[in-house]
Amino acid sequence: MSSKYWLPCVCGEQIAIEPRQAGETVGCRCGHILQAPTMREIRALEPAPEDALPQPQATLSWGWRHGLRLLGGATAVVAICWALWLYLNPPISRFDAFNPEMIRSDAATMPPAVTWDSWQKAKEGLDRRVDNQYACDVDTHRGLYVAAMVLAIAGIGLIIVGAVPAGRRAAASAT
Repeated sequence: MSSKYWLPCVCGEQIAIEPRQAGETVGCRCGHILQAPTMREIRALEPAPEDALPQPQATLSWGWRHGLRLLGGATAVVAICWALWLYLNPPISRFDAFNPEMIRSDAATMPPAVTWDSWQKAKEGLDRRVDNQYACDVDTHRGLYVAAMVLAIAGIGLIIVGAVPAGRRAAASAT
């Protein structure tokens, strides 16, 4: 009875395994990591010749695809947090930034003539002056928000590129 068996990979390669490797992970040349079946299921596989070279034990080595996934994940998380912070903290016009307590204290201490003048100005309508600094701040904020979204999409793209198996990328580029 043979002590080595062929474990098929999705790429068509056959990997020689032994019953002692039951439940362990085995790596294929294509980059796929396979889980060896149980001892009972291994004995149901096609026997391999005794001189078949066993595949090296798959170790969880760090490859460039892992690095791409880490870089993409970190980029996406940072960019999404940045975009969320920008969304929750929009620029404020200096005309909109006021302290209600300061307005109450000013109104309480105003002489009647100044109160009358303020009332007449309030009847004319709101101050419609253009705040150029605010317009510049809004444009900068919008640009930073777009940059954060582009970085998040780029990070997600890096994750996808790192997750696609090497065999599929080669087949896709050949067509």
